[in-house]
Amino acid sequence: MYRSDTIVACATPPGRGGVAIVRLSGDQALTIAETLFRPSRARQWSPRRLVHGVVRDPDRGQAIDEGLLVWMPGPHSFTGEDVVELQVHGAPLVVERIVAAAIRLGARAADRGEFTRRAVLNGRIDLLQAEAISDLVDARVEAGADAAWAQLQGALSERLGRIRNEVVEVLAEVEANVDFSDEELPDERVDVRTERLLRSIAEIESLAGGFAAARRLRDGYSVVFTGRPNVGKSSLVNALLGTGRMIVSHEPGTTRDTVEETVDLGGIAFVLTDTAGLRATTSAAEREAIARTRERVAAADILVGVFDRSVGLTPQDRAVMAELAGRRAVAAVNKCDLPARWSAGDLAADQQLAVIETSARTGCGCEQLAARLVELVSGEAAIQRETPAISRVRHRVALDKAAERLRAATDLMRMHEDRAPELVAVELRAALTELAGITEPLDNEEVLDKIFSEFCIGK
Repeated sequence: MYRSDTIVACATPPGRGGVAIVRLSGDQALTIAETLFRPSRARQWSPRRLVHGVVRDPDRGQAIDEGLLVWMPGPHSFTGEDVVELQVHGAPLVVERIVAAAIRLGARAADRGEFTRRAVLNGRIDLLQAEAISDLVDARVEAGADAAWAQLQGALSERLGRIRNEVVEVLAEVEANVDFSDEELPDERVDVRTERLLRSIAEIESLAGGFAAARRLRDGYSVVFTGRPNVGKSSLVNALLGTGRMIVSHEPGTTRDTVEETVDLGGIAFVLTDTAGLRATTSAAEREAIARTRERVAAADILVGVFDRSVGLTPQDRAVMAELAGRRAVAAVNKCDLPARWSAGDLAADQQLAVIETSARTGCGCEQLAARLVELVSGEAAIQRETPAISRVRHRVALDKAAERLRAATDLMRMHEDRAPELVAVELRAALTELAGITEPLDNEEVLDKIFSEFCIGK
């Protein structure tokens, strides 16, 4: 349950740093701060103005640190409550002593995401914007940060609001008919309402359809490197990462499990997955590794088939080429620093597939390979940056349920709305409940607990 007491936490990451921020929120925030903080000049505190002073232990009167304080009265603060922030030196012991002192003065240690949760419950932001804060904090690349920022500014909330308004208007007309159920509704009026609901359904389906792409933009595109053993998959992944994170060996079968690392290419996140080499084997462990490789290949957003041109093409190479067919894929002809046994043209003579000559040892072709990966997704990423889209499972589930309810309402309207407007109204209200739950599930503590448990302390 939501509590209106005063909470305290460090709002900056744990550990040593130049500056740390201790945040208080609640009715007693200013009172506690006045006991903890002694301004260097005797004057009345002004809202939203930094004040220099000393933080003191209230029990012993001993100085803990010097720093700056800012007071932001509610409701015009992030949480909608009185908020005080103390900017002090980023020493863990200093922060710990200040937080402990605030708790002794009546504050409570904040739960994960509790400041943001209070902002939602006090109407400062909606739940979509709260989730955007979490995404922005966790963003690893530019594209994900841009998408989170757009959501934080309300782009997705606005789009959902337009859909809800359309449905509300139809519901108002339908409910008005309940009082006049003996009068037959003109067919053309039913057609107008049906058309409006169909537009809403199409808009919902468009939002839901962008789910997978939005998830990839947030979490990264899955790029799986596949090929027979010892063609240089691990070395090529390392070259793209810029470090030696993958174990490299001349012994075939070294990679026994899939290994993932995330890299930023052109502001887009790519999750590079090194896999076990594909070959016939009697080893149970290697067979299991190859089975996992095939699972990753099937689920990948992009495949990079790696081939060793310093040795002749093998049946395994041909099998890898077959897996690339019809997929978003690249063929990396590796070890181009060694004498060639075949040409790139031999590999893709009858396929429309980008073939790039690479050398993991010298770095040759690695920039072209990275550029090709970006090119394969740039159009999709650009659309997702410009168009608000959902990226969480709970959003997708709610949209699917809302669309289902709207389709049911549309079917009823086409059949006999004039005789059963109450049934249509029931379906429309259910759809509105699903849509509202995306931004405002304020009566569902379980949903809120799940969402804010993913936040960090102090946010």
